[in-house]
Amino acid sequence: MGPRIETERCLLRLPDMDDAPAVALYCGDYDVAKNTARIPHPYPRLGAEMWVLITRAGWKPKGNQSLTVEHDGQVIGGGGVFKRTPSSQWEIGYWIGRPWWGKGFATEIGQALVDLGTKTLGATTLTAAHADDNPASGRVLEKLGFSYTGKTGQHFSMARMGSTRCLDMVWSGA
Repeated sequence: MGPRIETERCLLRLPDMDDAPAVALYCGDYDVAKNTARIPHPYPRLGAEMWVLITRAGWKPKGNQSLTVEHDGQVIGGGGVFKRTPSSQWEIGYWIGRPWWGKGFATEIGQALVDLGTKTLGATTLTAAHADDNPASGRVLEKLGFSYTGKTGQHFSMARMGSTRCLDMVWSGA
């Protein structure tokens, strides 16, 4: 059940319960969680287990895709392609555990998510946003062909317990 996307170094797949300890560990790092919208801080193992169950139960072939990222047999991150509302454009998001920062994994995973959105879900345009205090994510998105829209928004971050200024980006067949 669910996609299995292989990249040069990673496997993106639906999460399973064995992933929960690693997900809780890496998402429990405030510096990881604060750069996402939906990861709270602290992030207990029970939260990771609930995420696994909800993700697996709600999976649909043409619906929101939330995936675990595995490298050399261990979970290192996650990502997905999703719509915030039924009428929204498809959006990508990702996170990487701190030990794998700066090693090109975000770009590799991001490209797999762009391909999933366009080739599987049929998106012709993808959106993304990053916190203005996280320029590294912006550089990753630019490598993937995203460009800044010139718009900013206030996106709620569960870890920050409030809104944070985000820079909106768009991909349209780059």
